[in-house]
Amino acid sequence: MTPLLTKLRKITGWTLIIVSTILMFISIFIATTGELLKGGGIYVASQLTWYPGLALLGPEIIQKSKDIWNNFTQRVKSFFK
Repeated sequence: MTPLLTKLRKITGWTLIIVSTILMFISIFIATTGELLKGGGIYVASQLTWYPGLALLGPEIIQKSKDIWNNFTQRVKSFFK
């Protein structure tokens, strides 16, 4: 049961992030046409989908950040040896 829920959490998280990114670009496009109120509203909607997506992908983001940090510190250590 747990792997199914984990897959569902990841799929939902990535879907929310993708929808948020698309909405952000749409809001910028609409705002450049002069309709600032509509563009601002769509931008707020993009933020409302971005943060839940980040929350759902939290464990993966933390693990990837740790991997990047460890890789960086290993390169710095190897540079000074």
